[in-house]
Formats: sequence, structure tokens, C-alpha cells
Amino acid sequence: ALDSQEMGNRMRRWVGLPERAPVRIVDYRPAYKKHFAALNYQWLEEDFAIEEIDRRMLEDPNGCILKRGGAIMFALHGEEVVGTCALVLREDGDVELVKMAVTPSSRGRGIGRLLTLHAVDRAKALGARRIVLATSPRLLVANVLYKSLGFEVTDEGPAEEVGFERPSISMELKLDR
Repeated sequence: ALDSQEMGNRMRRWVGLPERAPVRIVDYRPAYKKHFAALNYQWLEEDFAIEEIDRRMLEDPNGCILKRGGAIMFALHGEEVVGTCALVLREDGDVELVKMAVTPSSRGRGIGRLLTLHAVDRAKALGARRIVLATSPRLLVANVLYKSLGFEVTDEGPAEEVGFERPSISMELKLDR
């Protein structure tokens, strides 16, 4: 019986508060384009400078991601967009996890984990052998999440290929197909 309901909602009912709507993951729609950009600009501006590759991808997600066979996913709480991430299909058949962002008020609720797990499932459906990503050593919470899901630091990958000005490391997750 405990597994059938989220712990937070059980506690909210117990103290007399209304239940929270579950978070669901949906695919990109043109109406979400502004959220993809806004969420990512927000966290990038908090910790880093916006680089040209960021700007290109955030201003033209259709051309940079979707038309190349990738995917953009959004976490919705009710109808509110609370998170996003994207998968870029690479020429080598791998996919790159990019532009993961969660609203500040929704952080710590497992939304990043939910988005990443959906990204892994989508990468498998795309036939990828592995997921690669570039992250910063300064993003401690994100790096703990990635490592908890089996991502490992690698010497080769997007951080070395793109040449970000911000400090970056590459990680990979090998997929069982």
C-alpha cells in the first residue's frame, strides 16, 4: 500500500494539505520552446557565462536538436514546466545529454533523476550504444546524480570536442540494448 502513493502526498494528506500533482515527462512542443531557453539561461547565468554553443542550441532547438533526430523532453507538474533536457543524436550513433535544467523551486524533488531516466530510455529506443555528456565539476548535485545512475568520467567526449570556456568534464553511460 505504501508503494502505491508518493511519500510526499501521504504526508500532505496526513497533515491536511492537498496532494501534489505527479510530475510527468512530455516531448517538445513549439509552445515549450520559451521554457527550454528560459530554464537553461537561468542556470547558466547563475554559475557561468553564456557561450555561443549554448545560445545557438537554445535559440534554435528545432534545427540543432530535433531535425537531427534528437529529442527534447519536459517535466510538467500539472501544466507548469518544471524541468527540461535534450538528447542530441551524434554522427557516431551515440547520443549526448544536453541542457538539463530544473526550476529552482522544484530542485531536490527528483525531477532531474526522472528526466535523466527518461533520457536513458529514449536513447535506448534510438538505438544508441551510450549516452555522453559534458558537465562542470562545479555542478556537484548534477554530478552526484549522474554517477548514481552509472555515468563514469571519461577522457574523451563532448567536453573535449566542444571546447567550452567553462571548466568541463565528459561522462558516459554505456547502454545495454
